Amino acid sequence: MSRILVDDVTKTDQRALLNVNKMATISDIVAPSNEYLYASGANELTLVDNCVIAVGGAGIFKTANTLLTAANLDVGSAFTVGCDYYVYICDPRIDSADEQYVISLNSTYPSGWNASNSRKIGGFHYGRCRKVDGNLQPVNSSGVIFGTGWESVVSNGIVPRSVWTLGHRPKCNPEGMVYMGGGTWIDIYLNSDDGAKGLKSEYNCAPMTGTEGMNWYNFVERLAKSGKRLPNYAEFVAYAFGSPAGLDGANTNAWSATTNTGRGTTGSVVNAVSAIGCVDAVGRVWEWLDELITRAEHAKNTTYHASEAWGWDLTTPLKTGEKSYDVGNIYQYYYASLAALLAGGNWADGVQDGARAGRCYDYPWSVAAHAGARGACDSL
Repeated sequence: MSRILVDDVTKTDQRALLNVNKMATISDIVAPSNEYLYASGANELTLVDNCVIAVGGAGIFKTANTLLTAANLDVGSAFTVGCDYYVYICDPRIDSADEQYVISLNSTYPSGWNASNSRKIGGFHYGRCRKVDGNLQPVNSSGVIFGTGWESVVSNGIVPRSVWTLGHRPKCNPEGMVYMGGGTWIDIYLNSDDGAKGLKSEYNCAPMTGTEGMNWYNFVERLAKSGKRLPNYAEFVAYAFGSPAGLDGANTNAWSATTNTGRGTTGSVVNAVSAIGCVDAVGRVWEWLDELITRAEHAKNTTYHASEAWGWDLTTPLKTGEKSYDVGNIYQYYYASLAALLAGGNWADGVQDGARAGRCYDYPWSVAAHAGARGACDSL
């Protein structure tokens, strides 16, 4: 560490010189609130006033209350459902010119600008939004909490709880996530393969399940690579709240009809969105949770476990899933005593699917086509 400023009225010490580059290292972003960006409408953001933001060591700007819309896009004229957008402050490098704000699909810098004259200050997801009151209670078109027809009062827009800033965001990459509250962010979509041995929260994708050889352990491992974890049952109940229950004879409110034969793709059911913006929390595939229990009824299988007594399984059940390597054995009283909780429901469970639905049957090494996951992450 070294001194970057000194009290030298004669300015003979170079460390006493106060310039924009030095001020940028001191101020960076000073804002009246960490949430200096918020969704002020279905298709608009508001940047609050009195933020002081440095851009590339060249300009430091003080913000005014500013409305940002699709008119600020660098490319195109409208937002697209299922996409993550980034908000930039840009410095035209003209002394008399104020800052410019650009919204872009590009995660590095917007079209027409570069890394030295632009700075990413936040972002949001454009997707499905359920109508709720000020207390996050789902309402119908007349504003009645859980009133007639509330299930279908869903529209496209900036997902309010997906808006993030440099001071209000998850520790992991913020794309495809919403803020649940209490310092926890949740993936909007059931997780699919990111192509790099991790997972992603993305619209219109087939959620990963045992169909791809995944078990509970694999989801835990992949989520860790993505900087996330499995949620617990209490968190599921919170983020699934406001999701309509499944139906036996239709996929109107969730991917749940008893005639369905597969998982489909994330976001295909418009009404399947929760109060905070999580999609497919009900139906489609069960979601693995991070809680393990001992099964109430224990399987008796002497091929794998010699007798009803504490001991090692005769053949380890743990070596399953997408990675085949030695991972040890399990010491238990019965065969398959250990189970991992799942929540939400399956693609063909009909009215059994719901925002508090649970499944206490599957052991964590089960490679089940009906079981997927979504990630959770703590706030930065």
